[in-house]
Amino acid sequence: MAVNAPMSVDERLIEQFHTVDPVTREKVDDDDLDDLAGAIKAAREAAQRIVKLTEVTARDRTQMPDAGLLQVRTHALSSSAAVATKLDAARTRIAGALEQFEKESAAPAETPATAHFEKEIRDAFKAMTDAQRKAAINDAFKTGNKMVLGAILRSPLPAFMSGLSPAYLEVVRHRYRSQYFAVAYERSRRLKKALEVAEKQGDAFVGFVDRVANSPAVTLAQAAQQAREELAALYKAAA
Repeated sequence: MAVNAPMSVDERLIEQFHTVDPVTREKVDDDDLDDLAGAIKAAREAAQRIVKLTEVTARDRTQMPDAGLLQVRTHALSSSAAVATKLDAARTRIAGALEQFEKESAAPAETPATAHFEKEIRDAFKAMTDAQRKAAINDAFKTGNKMVLGAILRSPLPAFMSGLSPAYLEVVRHRYRSQYFAVAYERSRRLKKALEVAEKQGDAFVGFVDRVANSPAVTLAQAAQQAREELAALYKAAA
């Protein structure tokens, strides 16, 4: 049974999302990306070991071919479980970091001093035309008026009452994060892209293991083993 490790399972595809120091040209440390790249590296090395084990057992003449196939299957499934644990932990850590960032950067923090005025600001925005609202928001960004931005981004009003569609609010939120959380926001976008790549790599690894562990040859080997066990049980019962 010839198998090939998936070439897309390569930690370098995750490492590309590291930033590089413009002065030293060295990779900037990022524990979350390192964990994710480490999990993909574990998947790559596991796949390579499975391929090697498959090749060696195919040449082994000291045991029946079926036994070798079943040994490879057991090893592949065990390796897959270990890789899945590492990959799930890395993805969960990044997902938690992204969730925390999005929560903290969704809008300027509300304070007792600003809470009283936010309703008045939203009432004023309701009375404006669309052009006036956009001009007021642009002015708030230019002057750094977080009270206005907070009132808009935290608005509990539906679009038909506030005059601001969910899509436009996301544009405002994107601009807010870009202006006030530039470094963290850029990192969050890199982490999201890295997660998307890792998801595809994980699927490729799982597909590889499935092809090894559940190939037609392995299915026949399992059936043969079951038949031998049933026959042995019959002989034992008849003895």
